[in-house]
Amino acid sequence: MSKNKKNIFYSFIDKINFFKKKKNNNIDFTIKDKIDNKLKKKKIYLSKNIIVKKNKKKTKKNNYFIYLKNKFLKTKKKFESVFRSFFIVKKIDKNFLMNLEEKLISCDISFKTSQKIIKNSINNINHNQLKNPKIIYQSIINEMKNILKKSSKKEIIFKNLTIILLVGINGSGKTTTIVKISKLYQKKNKTVLVSAADTFRAAAVSQIKNLCEKNKINIFFKDSKSDPASVVYDSIKQAISKNFDVLIIDTAGRLHTNINLMNELKKIVRVIKKNNKTGTLEIFLTIDSCNGQNSLVQADLFNKFLGVTGIILTKFDGTSKGGIIFSISDQFEIPIQYITTGESINDIVSFNSKQFVKTIFKNEL
Repeated sequence: MSKNKKNIFYSFIDKINFFKKKKNNNIDFTIKDKIDNKLKKKKIYLSKNIIVKKNKKKTKKNNYFIYLKNKFLKTKKKFESVFRSFFIVKKIDKNFLMNLEEKLISCDISFKTSQKIIKNSINNINHNQLKNPKIIYQSIINEMKNILKKSSKKEIIFKNLTIILLVGINGSGKTTTIVKISKLYQKKNKTVLVSAADTFRAAAVSQIKNLCEKNKINIFFKDSKSDPASVVYDSIKQAISKNFDVLIIDTAGRLHTNINLMNELKKIVRVIKKNNKTGTLEIFLTIDSCNGQNSLVQADLFNKFLGVTGIILTKFDGTSKGGIIFSISDQFEIPIQYITTGESINDIVSFNSKQFVKTIFKNEL
């Protein structure tokens, strides 16, 4: 091969190699570019998901707050009317404190608890701060928070069969509350059986039976003339044999002053303890929030007779004097488990002391 031909051949080979290299580089770049784009898209997608989740969580929290605000509207308006105009005054003296005590009592806070709130609120601030109504106001709210901490909701330990005995006076809302609690526990994946042990009132068994069937809740019942303790005994046996998580017992409404009926409740408690030794027993007292100071008498006597482990405040949306919740917390320190706020089966909320105070005093804090 001549020298010229060799040179032409080598130049041709160089060109081929050049174009091959360029093509490979382009391919490499294209692949890299595609991978980078995919990663970017993935990051954007992930970041969007994170944002959506955060927004959902925030929205859920806001919805819960709005729900509480709407349900506690009457109580909120009452407290606002009492405090908003009252704390505009500049002069703080004995008359101011006496009027403040009257205002607290008008919100259905007992005399004893009202005095305690004022005394502790004043003691928690220094002499110079006493001239500032806003500081006194904030101190009062803080003291109210401290009182409600005594009744913070107790978490129920679901051990073997958990039995919840609902007691209370006539018309306190036991029957509807039982259905609401049952549905609440079903949403927590607990199997629930309701025991219709209110055989004292005519049509009580059929009432709770219809409510349970309508809401797909298991119910145990016997003849309306049956002994309540025997109904409880048989329902415990059935709940254990069929492995239910929770047994909720409805009882006849009774006046706390009727000793014979109160002793009947003691008998039911003895039957429960004897036949459910390894399980949990909770005794919840339902109190109509509209009953005012009479609620304290109910709580006192039912607690002395039975040892109440939790309180359910019913019809809270119907009262403008929600201050009774502070008196109950202060005097008995019994956990407030739930508050019911309407006729719907979903109108029940777990009690949260911080959320409650925040809802009532939202505009002022």
